Amino acid sequence: MSEKSSHTRMMFNMLFPAVCYFVFVYPVFRLSNWYFSGDGISLIPSLLLWAIGLGGMYYSFSGPKMKVRYLMVHWMGVSFVFACLTLIGEMMRLVSPVSDQTVVTGILLSGVVLVIGAVVFSHHVAVKSHDVYSKKVSRSYRVGQISDVHIGSRQGGYMRRIVNRLNQLELDCVVITGDLIDSSAVDYDALESIGLLNAKTYFIIGNHERYADLDKILDIARRLGVTTLRQESDSHHELVFTGIDDADRKDQVEIHLPAIEQDLEKFNILLYHRPVGWESAMEHGIDLMLSGHTHNGQIFPFNYVVKQQFSRICGMYINQHHHLYVSSGTGTWGPLMRLGSLNEISVMQIRPH
Repeated sequence: MSEKSSHTRMMFNMLFPAVCYFVFVYPVFRLSNWYFSGDGISLIPSLLLWAIGLGGMYYSFSGPKMKVRYLMVHWMGVSFVFACLTLIGEMMRLVSPVSDQTVVTGILLSGVVLVIGAVVFSHHVAVKSHDVYSKKVSRSYRVGQISDVHIGSRQGGYMRRIVNRLNQLELDCVVITGDLIDSSAVDYDALESIGLLNAKTYFIIGNHERYADLDKILDIARRLGVTTLRQESDSHHELVFTGIDDADRKDQVEIHLPAIEQDLEKFNILLYHRPVGWESAMEHGIDLMLSGHTHNGQIFPFNYVVKQQFSRICGMYINQHHHLYVSSGTGTWGPLMRLGSLNEISVMQIRPH
């Protein structure tokens, strides 16, 4: 393990207990004490709740224990909403004369509405179309992008729904820009609908494929007839698709792209899971880079945290004739919740200039 990776792991281990306290304990502790005028949950039950939250999160992500995982991630998602609202309640108590009981009632009602809305939004899938013009193509091409579907957090039925939607869009190609799965428990049956796609399909490795079971997902992709691009390119008519494996290092594109043979007379599309390395991609003749990973924060206000790590968090970015598109994700990681963001299927319409 590199020194940087070791440092990142150490920081995670230090921050994770604090985050678990904020999510699982803080809202319960504060709301109960406000409502009961200081006679709410005491220290021992708080510590017990903290221990359950910590242990449950570690346990649920240590292997294919799906029932425990579903319970924990949804508890996490709901509690995160209430923790954020409790912070707002702290400020209200400082500036407003309303009673603590009224503040708690407002937080509980607002939280219920937001959680229901977040669950509803997590089942909606928007189709976002973008035009990209180039002198390198003689006709129009339609490239569909899905990213961060997270089968594992989502079920095989959701994958079938996405495939049906893609097949309705009359696409020339489909690209899957990483995090198709997020659990080693995902099997062939959960993904078999991908084999029904009626367009050429490319797949690249995201961080969750590395965390889960890389060999297993590569074998499933092969059996489904999907072309996996790993530091390599493949031509499709006037388009060239190049795929690079996800890595924690920020210079992954800079390192691998120069070694991959490309036909610069054609329209070059780079598939890389994280929205980093665009500058290097432009230097090496990439016309369009397609990424994901950020989920656009998934649950507000987490998008502000994500922006601290990725300056390009969602949408289309243009520099002269070069384009980068960052998908907000087609699925959801963890809880089936979306707040302030949407699941999306992206369609790049590459047109003659």
